[in-house]
Amino acid sequence: MHVTTIDHYSPPPGGLMRWTVDSDNSVAMPSSVPLSFNQQFHLGTVESGSVWLAAAFDVDGPIDTGALEHAYRLLISRHGTLHSAFVRRGDRIDREIHDPAQLILRPAKTVVTSTSHELRALLHDALDTACHPFDYPAFLLAAIDRPDRSTVICGFDHVHVDGYSMSIIVDDLHQLYDRCRREPDGTDVDALPMAGSFVDYCAAESDAVAIGLRDPRMRAWLDFFDEHDKTPPSFPLDLGLPLGQTAPQAVDLRDLLDAEATATFELFCRSNGATVFAGLLAAMARCVRELGGGPQMSMLFPLHTRRSEQWRGAVGWFTTNAPLTVVATDDFIDSVQRTGPALRTALSLGEVPVAQVLDAMGGLNHRRGDIFMVSFIDYRNLPGSSAHEEIGAQHISNVTATDDTQFWISRTGRGLSLRTRYPGTPAARSVIVEFLDRLGQFLAEINSLQPVDRAGTSLMG
Repeated sequence: MHVTTIDHYSPPPGGLMRWTVDSDNSVAMPSSVPLSFNQQFHLGTVESGSVWLAAAFDVDGPIDTGALEHAYRLLISRHGTLHSAFVRRGDRIDREIHDPAQLILRPAKTVVTSTSHELRALLHDALDTACHPFDYPAFLLAAIDRPDRSTVICGFDHVHVDGYSMSIIVDDLHQLYDRCRREPDGTDVDALPMAGSFVDYCAAESDAVAIGLRDPRMRAWLDFFDEHDKTPPSFPLDLGLPLGQTAPQAVDLRDLLDAEATATFELFCRSNGATVFAGLLAAMARCVRELGGGPQMSMLFPLHTRRSEQWRGAVGWFTTNAPLTVVATDDFIDSVQRTGPALRTALSLGEVPVAQVLDAMGGLNHRRGDIFMVSFIDYRNLPGSSAHEEIGAQHISNVTATDDTQFWISRTGRGLSLRTRYPGTPAARSVIVEFLDRLGQFLAEINSLQPVDRAGTSLMG
């Protein structure tokens, strides 16, 4: 999976095909299922801009219009969150449910493009327009038609999906489209394994057992926020952006380590009781310290909540956060050995619902609109990952405005890649580029010190 943003997405030109979902014949039924915590927060701040995620993959030859339309119908039927509509009624936001059998897909006129720039601009506008959570549907169904190799592309407002969902959508659509081409009259949603519904997950989340104040996990949460004055930690280096101001986001995309170097780094981390993610966090904290950001790097980091098999193939916003402080000492091995257990402890804190933490502490003191975080996804373990390279799978995010820094680390068969989102000011650009350059250099230095025998076993530690 290649993780990118719409301003860096440059597909070859072709005919942009789109389908609209006509819900006029569908009577949306009121739902008693509450919104998830993430949905409530997102919908409460949606005026700040369109926040969508898109998935794309390639198929051979021109688009088989009938097959793709059928595949899209099946995708909507398969995933409960795509039946949900959200309606604002005063200070309240309600969920309504559409019957997918009553929805009608209508093809729009294909727009032929001659350049990648033209196509990207049209696609960007279409995604911004279609993926708004208070319009139903809050997603775009599209394709780029070409004679030799075409692209299936669809986008969804964040209210319906997370990063993990992009891999599920690619896998589902890839399989459904292929089956619909081969069996146009015989394919149905039962052709794929059952997938749980995110609406059911939202119901379960609302019924979660309360975590008491004496629970050590809750105490750890509260202690973390006590240390930070009830404020989510910001990126430790000065971005030159005053509180209360935002800037158009800038994006940095780069490869950190290739597959062989990643394997070497993983052996080093494991020999010191840590995962690759923990080792990367320790390296980031070290670089922050070297650039004057202090010896500690505190953050909230996202992790998925698909803890049971029921949700493994479900599309939805299955994420929570956990608090973590990474300490950079003079000895990097010592830092890694500290970070491994700290990360394992933090993962257990992710079992405490964030809503319950906020209730226990009386709310957050938000100083910035965005939150500094570091995300890690190992796409090799996600549904459909074995086909990602062959079909050119991509996860594409929108570009908006920001006042802090977020890092998305991806591990694939190619190695480790990093997408960074930060305020696009000259000061922030200088700081972030220096930080990322130093991080890449440091990882290369660490790997150069790791002798490996022919069996692939680290000879260190």
